[in-house]
Amino acid sequence: MKNIIACIDGSQSTISTCEGSAWVAKTLDAPLVLFHALDKTTRPVLSEFSGQIGLGSQEELLDELAKLDETRSKIMLEHSHKMLDSAYEWACRDGVSNVKKLQRHGSLLETLSDLTSELRVLVIGKSGEHHSSKNIIGSQLESVIRAVDEHILVVSDHFKAPHSYMIAFDGSPISQKLIDKATRTPLLKGLPCHLTTIDESSTKSVAFEQAKQQLKSAGMEVTAACLNGPIDEALLTYQQQHKVGMIVMGAYGHSKLRQVFVGSNTTKVLANSEVPLLLIR
Repeated sequence: MKNIIACIDGSQSTISTCEGSAWVAKTLDAPLVLFHALDKTTRPVLSEFSGQIGLGSQEELLDELAKLDETRSKIMLEHSHKMLDSAYEWACRDGVSNVKKLQRHGSLLETLSDLTSELRVLVIGKSGEHHSSKNIIGSQLESVIRAVDEHILVVSDHFKAPHSYMIAFDGSPISQKLIDKATRTPLLKGLPCHLTTIDESSTKSVAFEQAKQQLKSAGMEVTAACLNGPIDEALLTYQQQHKVGMIVMGAYGHSKLRQVFVGSNTTKVLANSEVPLLLIR
């Protein structure tokens, strides 16, 4: 059985990552792996001025740096163990029956790549350990989302199990595949769906109607809404007004709607949303 993998990093979204991954694990009745990646220690290197420092002084400096490096690594390792132990205890108390701890040395991206064969859903906080603002996404998040081929649940600082979800539909082939997958994803089973699109020209009305009927035919409760205005503002305003518990989107593509979530100036919805975002592959 494939795992739910929760990225535990000590950031302010760590608790919500535990809560979100526990919800996914219990909903899917799948094993939960609490995962922490320890970045490789940067080793001291010789500088261009090494010949002018003096061989003896240089060796002493490198020895001192190596000792500090070793001490830092030991502290990071101990901190990682304690963090994973706390997350493990929390998940067990929350009713997750199958929980494991996993610690790897290396960057988050490269260590996750070794786990993709056993991954079913990845749960990750939108703000990394070096970001304190709730409106700033972690520096590695975009790279991780692009690299992982399975479903990803991105959580904010506070997680609440969703009682409804919103699909942002843009009429593209990838968006139409999203509708098909949404009808078969156990995480969405039994939850009311808000199907939304941004279509001021009404050019997507046929595809939008077909998407609505497909969801209804699958037994889903659907509320359809065509929105106007800037995409990020329209989606977030609708979500807040209707108290939608989760935003669902397809993986990265090149349409205007999907670019809201990725790129140099297209992360507004993800950065400002207070509800989890489920990226369906």
